Amino acid sequence: MVTLSLLSLCLLSMLGARGEVAPNFDNCKDSFFRNTPVSGLNIALPTPLEPKPEDLKNPEKCLSAYNAASPAYICQRNGNHYYFATLYDRGRRIPLYSAYEMDIKGVPGREGSIVYYEPQLVHPDLPPQQMDKIGSLGEIKKYNENIGCSERSPQYQRKYKLGWSQALNDNFGSYDRGHLNPAGHHKEDASKATMTHTNVAPQDGKMNKGPWNQYEKKLKDVLSEGCSKMYVVTGVVPSSTWVDQNKRVNVPSHYWNAYCCTDNNDKPLKSGGALGPNTAQGVVTVYNSVTVLETELRGLLNVDNNFNIFNGC
Repeated sequence: MVTLSLLSLCLLSMLGARGEVAPNFDNCKDSFFRNTPVSGLNIALPTPLEPKPEDLKNPEKCLSAYNAASPAYICQRNGNHYYFATLYDRGRRIPLYSAYEMDIKGVPGREGSIVYYEPQLVHPDLPPQQMDKIGSLGEIKKYNENIGCSERSPQYQRKYKLGWSQALNDNFGSYDRGHLNPAGHHKEDASKATMTHTNVAPQDGKMNKGPWNQYEKKLKDVLSEGCSKMYVVTGVVPSSTWVDQNKRVNVPSHYWNAYCCTDNNDKPLKSGGALGPNTAQGVVTVYNSVTVLETELRGLLNVDNNFNIFNGC
């Protein structure tokens, strides 16, 4: 059974079936203006190391996210469709940004809560689709059985693996799970696809429900007027603050947003964005140019002039 499973995994890899968590955004590059991802954002922390792997049997196959590259490039897939792109910081267990094309005219539809996880952050050979917790744990169990990873080792247990690779629902403390790509900018299945823990970061509740929510509505209802297409990137500024003393999940100091409005031929018509401190008293500053926003972010993110959100907008 183990031999057949390994053979199947090899065949899937050869056929390119895995790769929703990949070295690049090739499978979802249409989420970006002119198919060009954000450049120069080289701030992700390394993937956390597992404790004492030398004491474990077959750690390279059995450990969660073992030796995985950080950041992770996630083409967010729900079912058989790609909906948006997320750059995920494995070390901080938060997304650095999510990029998408807004559905300007679509009526939002959403699930009631954030329920999905990304199985391929646990092991690259797990299914590429977003899954809820029960589904994710079930796939990890099957992997453990096929590879021979005994759950007598605490590090090989299903919940441990899932929580080591990404933030869990109970890792946010008193903070809201703040969307980067909001459900309200899409309809139906695309809206549903935003309900994943790899698309949220700890956000102050008053900021999330107040000024930032108001800006998200303004972006869709007002700033998109006259646009045929609206390319959007929403990101965070990591900080030295963590949800708890174990430093599992980082609390961003700011949330930021950038948009590029184009005509039917993808010719830019206007650009802009916003920046808001992640505090209860935070005020969202709105920018009428992505260039000005980028200048502010370079200082906050401590990156150089190679940091570029859009190519030519």
